[in-house]
Order: sequence, then structure tokens, then C-alpha cells
Amino acid sequence: MNFEIDNFSRQAIGFDRLFDVMNNIRGKDVNYPPYDIIKQDEETFLIEFALSGFSKDDLNITVKENHLTIEGDYAKAGDYEYLHKGIAKRSFTRDFVLADTLHVEDVTFSEGILRVTLKQIVPEEQKPKKIKIN
Repeated sequence: MNFEIDNFSRQAIGFDRLFDVMNNIRGKDVNYPPYDIIKQDEETFLIEFALSGFSKDDLNITVKENHLTIEGDYAKAGDYEYLHKGIAKRSFTRDFVLADTLHVEDVTFSEGILRVTLKQIVPEEQKPKKIKIN
């Protein structure tokens, strides 16, 4: 697949940011924490993270330009002797690249589920305009 992307990147102008994001994704733990992306309607998206064992004080959410970053800092609560440890609890950083018109509308955390609501807000100058033919 790299060969195809490399061929495409030689012919694509102005897509540097896209290729940087694609290269940064490789090699990261993309399975933790588990999350869903839900399209609620044409303008609203919801990202839900399963974060059992975290509190809202352990979480940090930032948006800079088009980058949404969700970070969880799990501080070890104590030295326990586990007979079985099946619940994953570890620090993480999860990055998303948002479309220029996608904005964080709301963030909630309840019962171990972090919900980030994203809303599509298209400025008037970017909306399609009908042009009258003279």
C-alpha cells in the first residue's frame, strides 16, 4: 500500500498535511482505548470512548487548528497483587484530524463513557450559491 500512496503523493499538490497524518498513524496503538464514531445526522457526529477506571480529572481534551487530541493519564492507584488483570488501564493519546468545518460542540463523561459531539458548521461564504444567468 505504501507504493500506491507514494505514487499518489508525487502527483498530489497541497496534500502534505494528509500524508503526514497518514504516516503518523502507522505504528501507534490504534486499538486503545476502544471507541466508536457515530454519524447522528448530516451535520452531527459523536465519538464515544470506553474508559473504564478513568475519572474526568484523568482526561484532557484539546483542539488546535484541525487536530482533536484526547489524552488519558492513568496514575497507578497502588501496588496490588493481581490474580487476573483483564481490564486495560493505561495512559493514552488519541489524535483525530477534523474537517475545516467540524467543531467540538459538547463533551460529556458518564459511567465510563466519554462522548465528544462534533458539529458541522459551514460559514455562509462557503455554502453553495445559485448564480443567475444573464
